[in-house]
Amino acid sequence: MNRIYPAGLTALACLAALLPDAAHAFDFSYSGFGTVGAAISDHDVAYQRYIDDNGTFMRDTLLGLRLDGKFNEQWAVTTQVVLMASDDEDDVLEPQLKWTMLSYRPANDWLIRLGRLSVGGLLHQQNLDVGVTYDMARLPSEVYLLSSAYDFDGASLTKTWNAGDFEIALDGSLGFQSRYYRTYHNGTGREAYYSADITAGGLVLTISDYDRTIYRLGWHLSEIDPDDPAGILSKYTYMPLGNGLYTLGTPEYTPTTMVNSIFLGAQVPLGGFVFTGEATALIASDFEAGPPTYSAYVSLSRKLDKFTPYITYAQTWTSGLDTWRQVKGATPVPQYGIAATTIENAASAMAVYDQSSWMLGTSYSISPQQKIKAEVMVTHAGERSAMFDDDIAHENVTVFSLSYAFAF
Repeated sequence: MNRIYPAGLTALACLAALLPDAAHAFDFSYSGFGTVGAAISDHDVAYQRYIDDNGTFMRDTLLGLRLDGKFNEQWAVTTQVVLMASDDEDDVLEPQLKWTMLSYRPANDWLIRLGRLSVGGLLHQQNLDVGVTYDMARLPSEVYLLSSAYDFDGASLTKTWNAGDFEIALDGSLGFQSRYYRTYHNGTGREAYYSADITAGGLVLTISDYDRTIYRLGWHLSEIDPDDPAGILSKYTYMPLGNGLYTLGTPEYTPTTMVNSIFLGAQVPLGGFVFTGEATALIASDFEAGPPTYSAYVSLSRKLDKFTPYITYAQTWTSGLDTWRQVKGATPVPQYGIAATTIENAASAMAVYDQSSWMLGTSYSISPQQKIKAEVMVTHAGERSAMFDDDIAHENVTVFSLSYAFAF
């Protein structure tokens, strides 16, 4: 994943050849951004891959560089490289290619983009890595950690309308992605990564007042094609042992699965406050290991000179807890090849979430390009949450975060 496709370079070369005058007048600029963030919790179980009572810089720290080139009022190119946590290995920082695209604006109300795009329906989807653009120390993981993998190689078409005090934009996109999915196997105490190819497309409608009011509704349909020849786990099976006991049978697999992603968001000024809320639904077909997941958050903030304090509540839940309970309740039968470790690994590999979080924090603007952020977050893990490595149930985990975000 994160590779530069030859077709993209060919397209740029052809453009330069077809537009020699534009290439001669090429206007170039660069910018950078980054976050240095530390986080520590009061629990020894790792949360969101990295956060535990040892503390970490890996969860939030990143460094990015963006290059922009403009041929004329219609044609432009952009590339963005971010040094951040690896997608397929823990405790490793690596450069990742994002936002590398060719843009064509045939008229003021039309925009065509081709290349690596960040598509999706979240309010901060396109500025997710630029921490100085929002005040929360960390965008709520209940929504963003589950819905943020939207760097696709493809194309998008955007149409805008001016309706009095509001601008309406409709964005349609289609793209391809190779990515890794991470799970943690409680039985063996190790993480595992699974690669897959994804084809996705959808629509996002945005209504804004050119200032702070934003409404957004989005839908994407994705096909997940795992690289594992066996396919994707579709259904768990069980073998009765008598006396109400059972053990795991041979799971059923399907070549691919389809996932519907629905996004709903709003940012609205309320007097001196700003209300922000987002909700998502991720619904896969024939995929018991990844049952339907729903998540949402609401946040209220207020700017007080250079400080912007906020309070946020977030929650995520799935409809797959019954299946998880059934898998976890299986009886080990070593002679059938079903050990206690096998059952623990099968249960913990399920993407099941039952958790909520309260976040209280503030940002402090040193300048428009620099912010210091501090936050205390209390997460309640219900019966099960796959955001934690290892079993944790009916417990509160407190996370303290401090970060410095900048842009230039």
